Amino acid sequence: MINRLRRERPAAGGGWRAWGSWVLWVVFLALMPSPVTGQEPPPDTAQVDSTRIRVFELLRNLARPPVPDSLLILADSAGLIPADSLGRIQRSAREGSAASGDSIMQALLELPGYEPTHFEGGRAEFEAGERRLLLLSAEGSQARVRREGNEIAADSAIIYDEESGRVRSSGATTFTPEEGDPVTSETMIFDLEEERGSALGAETRYTQGANWIVRGDMPYVDGDVFYGDHMRFTSCELDEPHYHFEADEIKIVNDRVLVARPVRLYFADVPVAWLPFIAQGLGSGRSSGLLTPRFSVNDIVRTSRGYRRRISNMGFYWAMSEYTDATTALDWFSGEFLSLTSAFRYSVRRKFLQGDVNYRQYWREEGGQELAFDTRHSWEYDERTQLRVSARYASSTDFVRRNSFDPREVTQSIDSDGGLNRRFDWGNLSLSANRRQFLSDDRVEMTLPTANLSLSTITLFRAPASQAKWYNNLTWSGGGSLSRRITDLAPQDTSFSFGLTDKVANSATFRSSLNLGPLSLSQNLTYNENVVRDVPDSIFAPLPDSAAAGEGVPPLPLGVAALQDLGLRDLAQADLTWTASVSYQQRLIGSTTLTPSLSISGRALRSDSIPEAESFQSAPSRVSVAAQLKTDLYGFFPGFGRFDAIRHKLSPSFSWSYSPSSTPSDLQQRVFGSREIQPRNVLTLGINQTWEARLRPEEEEEPGEESPAGIPGDSAVVVVDSMAATTDSTALPVDTAGPRRPERSDKVKLLGIQTSVLEYDFVEADSAGDWTAGFTTTRLRNTISSDFLRGLNISVEHDLFENIESEEEGRSRSFAPHLSQLNLSFRLDSRSGLARALGGLLGGSEEPPEDPAPEEEEGAEGDDPFAASGAQETEVVPGLSRSRDRDARSERARSRRSTGWNADISYSLRRPREGAGATTQMAQGTLSFSPTERWTLNWRTSFDLEAGSFNDHMIRLTRDLHRWEASFDFRQTATGNWTFRFEVSLTDNRDLKFDYSQRNLEDQRLPLR
Repeated sequence: MINRLRRERPAAGGGWRAWGSWVLWVVFLALMPSPVTGQEPPPDTAQVDSTRIRVFELLRNLARPPVPDSLLILADSAGLIPADSLGRIQRSAREGSAASGDSIMQALLELPGYEPTHFEGGRAEFEAGERRLLLLSAEGSQARVRREGNEIAADSAIIYDEESGRVRSSGATTFTPEEGDPVTSETMIFDLEEERGSALGAETRYTQGANWIVRGDMPYVDGDVFYGDHMRFTSCELDEPHYHFEADEIKIVNDRVLVARPVRLYFADVPVAWLPFIAQGLGSGRSSGLLTPRFSVNDIVRTSRGYRRRISNMGFYWAMSEYTDATTALDWFSGEFLSLTSAFRYSVRRKFLQGDVNYRQYWREEGGQELAFDTRHSWEYDERTQLRVSARYASSTDFVRRNSFDPREVTQSIDSDGGLNRRFDWGNLSLSANRRQFLSDDRVEMTLPTANLSLSTITLFRAPASQAKWYNNLTWSGGGSLSRRITDLAPQDTSFSFGLTDKVANSATFRSSLNLGPLSLSQNLTYNENVVRDVPDSIFAPLPDSAAAGEGVPPLPLGVAALQDLGLRDLAQADLTWTASVSYQQRLIGSTTLTPSLSISGRALRSDSIPEAESFQSAPSRVSVAAQLKTDLYGFFPGFGRFDAIRHKLSPSFSWSYSPSSTPSDLQQRVFGSREIQPRNVLTLGINQTWEARLRPEEEEEPGEESPAGIPGDSAVVVVDSMAATTDSTALPVDTAGPRRPERSDKVKLLGIQTSVLEYDFVEADSAGDWTAGFTTTRLRNTISSDFLRGLNISVEHDLFENIESEEEGRSRSFAPHLSQLNLSFRLDSRSGLARALGGLLGGSEEPPEDPAPEEEEGAEGDDPFAASGAQETEVVPGLSRSRDRDARSERARSRRSTGWNADISYSLRRPREGAGATTQMAQGTLSFSPTERWTLNWRTSFDLEAGSFNDHMIRLTRDLHRWEASFDFRQTATGNWTFRFEVSLTDNRDLKFDYSQRNLEDQRLPLR
């Protein structure tokens, strides 16, 4: 603090106290020169001696009372101030502004070659002979000394010795360096020239990387590094920390590293562990170095002779640049394999480019090698071009099933996909590919490539709506798609079957549409080709003349030996169809529309299994007349509870098409069969239903005021949608008494049912003589969803008919609906509507659910509750667990977890008719809840209802121990592999942990493919 020269006369006897601070500043500014590197050289000795003489004269003048003005002082300092600056300094002194400060002091501060030292205190004593300053603190404040960005503050006193250049403090002292964290101590000695000090009973904090609190004696302290003896350090902020480390020697390099040896870990005052040394990074950035090996206690000392040791993460991390890094690590599993994992990551945010590559090579104990990799890349080249690639691969699915301890990896497929999207002025182009490798049956499905082209809509004869004539605003749109799908199945070990043969499916489509208001003219061209690979030459019996196209006699079973004696070839069948149609959409009432259409179509077929169709053969062209009717029916009902009104929306659709018979040639009759050329009279029915409810407003309406919806409270109304509701078919009817806008209200979908279309052919029923033969739709699917139960999705599928074989009537069909498939899934938590409605029965919260933050979206990788620190040891294919990012994501997930509960439940049923296969029922569930404030339980399992047993388990029980965390993990896969892991780790450094693990591999030593 710099005191300005005051004009008022001080009280008697108070001259030294009033002027002492200012005089000490002048004295020590003159007596303590300090050259600054890179500045002008210091003045010569004569000028310095002259300055000191003037200062001593000023001290002698202080013996008499000061005069009201500063003329004497200005005269004494005239030799130090340039002539051109004298007027400015006098004006500053007269104004006495706080911003400019004392004029002489400002002039002294501007002297080249000197570094000022700031002193602040309540009282100062200076011994001129010994050149020692005693600076005492005032009541309620501290004595302070600042120099070159470093500051020392003491509660009692600060003693400065100019000859030694050292500052000694008394009382509670705080040293604040120019860079770094402050150090507090009971007493401190600091050398100003060397800028280092010593502190006894010191304490400091290092917040880089972790908030570490260090206490003890520090014989050497400066701005960048300090050494300590017999020190304690902890990250627990409590006055009595739950744990601490004690080290005989410690060294801390600011913003870099903390190193200590030897180290003892205490919980309270109980020693629990001893380490030869510890190194903790303090920097927030990345730095190259050795990885911390991962192993358990029983990997060092086995508890049983049959236990297989495992040591992983033995490698090196290389921070290559600001945008890239790489990792290489070894993993040794006794009796199983030795693996090398390499990972490379890059991220260039300015270029919107990021990705990673994870590669793992296995050397099996019994001989042989396996590999697996995972890679992900994304690049937004510009606002119109996006590229993404995600690929995963394993050379052997048996190796994955035998060595994986992750239930999800065993049951899920190994998926890869990639794509390129490009938006042009004239349209959009999308290229993509995907590959799925199923672990259950070694099936591989790949789609390469998939191309979609969508042309921008072209408007011809553009004109404003008010001036448009009948031919204006004619629009044309078009596009096309191309795909190739490959199915690779495991080799057949039994008799030949078409269902177990590799297949290839190629398809291409081109579409075009010309629209003029409600009138539409469309064209469509489709090409489909199906190839069955490796079919024996003599697998088919001769086809009868009346065989339908593509429908051969069931293949004759051939053994493996017979297959080896026959030649193999591919069977292909290509189908080319084209359609041109014209339609007109007429609006009737509200949303009710009638769309008549007229179309003409043709077909060409080529099949290797039909001798007459080895090249493309054309079918007779067909003309079809069709009409489609769509409407929306509404039913309004009074509300209940917190629902103001309920609406039932019924959306039926009817379509009818008729095609007369054609006159085929004999060749067309043999190639396409009778069904292809017979007349058609088809009726199609579709229906969708939705029940919606409007929530009551928070503020109740005044008595007698009409509801905005205008819905009677004691009656139900079923109406056809009116013209007033055509702009928003989901809006409730409004009061038509006046042109006012209805208030916006929240709507909830209570229940939605979508039913697949049902198709019936009258001609087919007449020709077969059985009304059931007219149903071309044999399966009926209903999909149910609701907003009231979060995530509800129900899919129900029924087989409508049962085929009956009899000697008298031959093959017939019987109407017998049969539940064939059922899929159900939903999410329930303590904040859901059902839980809040049931109240305390399910532990529901009365608070409404909040919208999740972007990083808390469902399915986010960081919210994985089973992301244990050793998760990468449970996987065979790398990449599912990014080890360097996992701890940060898990920490965010733990900080966001709720004290309530949540559950995800799914159920699947496959129920074929009797004699067609076995019924399978599988239930899966995930449950997470906190029984107490510190405990968290996560459980994921699947249960086979037919077998009456659990397939797999993932259980994680976590206990928050303030700065530590204890976890109990148990995993069991469907293959029988299981692992148990107990771990206690420090949340500020996950590598510092104590863990115990047990694992078991089922004996599955089958030949690997």
